[in-house]
Amino acid sequence: MLAVLSLLRTAIAMMVGSFVWFVVSNGLGQPTGVAALLPVWIAGMAGGAVCTLYSARQGVAMAAVSGLLLALGFLWFRHVYLALPVTGTALVALWPLWFPPAYYVGAYAYVLFLIRRGR
Repeated sequence: MLAVLSLLRTAIAMMVGSFVWFVVSNGLGQPTGVAALLPVWIAGMAGGAVCTLYSARQGVAMAAVSGLLLALGFLWFRHVYLALPVTGTALVALWPLWFPPAYYVGAYAYVLFLIRRGR
């Protein structure tokens, strides 16, 4: 039962991150270079905070797993399913690789917020 609950929580955190990424990306248009990472970091911070909302103890580990799965899903969809080549700068082509650290930082920041608030 706990494995199913953990799987559902991870899926929800991934969906929140995907939704936030979609909204921010559409709001910014087609940024290039370092600006392409802004939606990833905002989405990762939101997804990491959602992971910590479920469990402060397991939130950081769940965030790392959620970010990794989301990054692999984005890379698989872009470079295997759509067969987009890795051309141009690697920063623009491989932007999904920033999801795991962004999720981790978001979860860790929310844990620090909870500790400072006294919960």
